[in-house]
Amino acid sequence: MVLLAVASLLVIQAQHLSDAGVSTAEVFWRTVLPDSPLPDSIRWLLHPDTNSESKGEVMNTGTSKDILSQQYPYFYFRYKGKSQKPPARNDILSQPYFYFRYKGSSSTHNKVTKQHEKAASATTRTVVFFREASVRVGEVLPIRFPPARRAPLGLLPRDVADSIPFLSAALPAALARLGVAASSAAETEMEETLGMCEMPSLAAGEAKFCATSLEAMVEGAMAGLGTRDVTPVTSPSLPRSGAPLQPYTVRAVRQIDGGGESRFVACHAGLYPYTVFMCHDTGAVRAYMADMEGARGGGKVTVAIVCHTDTSLWDPEHMSFRLLGTKPGGEPVCHFMPYGHIMFAKNNATTHSSA
Repeated sequence: MVLLAVASLLVIQAQHLSDAGVSTAEVFWRTVLPDSPLPDSIRWLLHPDTNSESKGEVMNTGTSKDILSQQYPYFYFRYKGKSQKPPARNDILSQPYFYFRYKGSSSTHNKVTKQHEKAASATTRTVVFFREASVRVGEVLPIRFPPARRAPLGLLPRDVADSIPFLSAALPAALARLGVAASSAAETEMEETLGMCEMPSLAAGEAKFCATSLEAMVEGAMAGLGTRDVTPVTSPSLPRSGAPLQPYTVRAVRQIDGGGESRFVACHAGLYPYTVFMCHDTGAVRAYMADMEGARGGGKVTVAIVCHTDTSLWDPEHMSFRLLGTKPGGEPVCHFMPYGHIMFAKNNATTHSSA
């Protein structure tokens, strides 16, 4: 496959930067975030194994049927009554279920949303959204943690990533550079990712950007939060290989940032031949770290949980309201931060135990 041939060349370029065991991106992280260890998920992206495809670790672009493994879901806009529509996908299970937040959508769009909800229920039987009341010690939630996926090329060094055109108008040049065939599933995914990245922010002062390197992601988060004194927040102990559906009991809860509402910049990987972080302002949220224990071999995990406290501008047809029986402006809507997703907070963020 041409993509793999080009990929090997880019990996060689990347590898010479990390022959000493530490990449330039890791040096950058240590310099600007000296008190924050590099998350395992980021290190995994920085050091792609050329045999990872045989291990099932490479993102199966264009073929994934697992809605919980999709890269788009957590990159969303919170506003109703806007003209932007979610990118068209060929299969229902690929639909970005956090993206349907647009009032006045077409009947086809509503049909797809309902089909997607039905598919989510039928194929996973797992919690996607939940109420904040569930973030308490002793509560039990049915959860399946999907296996981690990464782009074939992993997270490129900044100079390599910056040398590849990253805008819709230059997509043919990017396809040629990466060896991606025109009219292929991979091209469609690249086009959709670029389209989402190029959508303007829908609110003045709201952070929204895409980053093709670790350095660009961190710098963008700092700019979005208005300070260079930031701290990363991840789900630190989720298994990279995932865990099957089972009941998880909440054993401990620690609220991040002193117990009040906070604002974060959250970043999630988009579908692309190399890692592209799609980042956005979370709006008003309460965030938690929760220790949970699986009932059937799931072990103990620590996960980050985000509860959106202001849903007044969300589309009334958003799937979370259907699943929870709530409505815009009602009680908070919560979800987990999967493996590989990362948030940044101002460095005054602290954690407080909660029952």
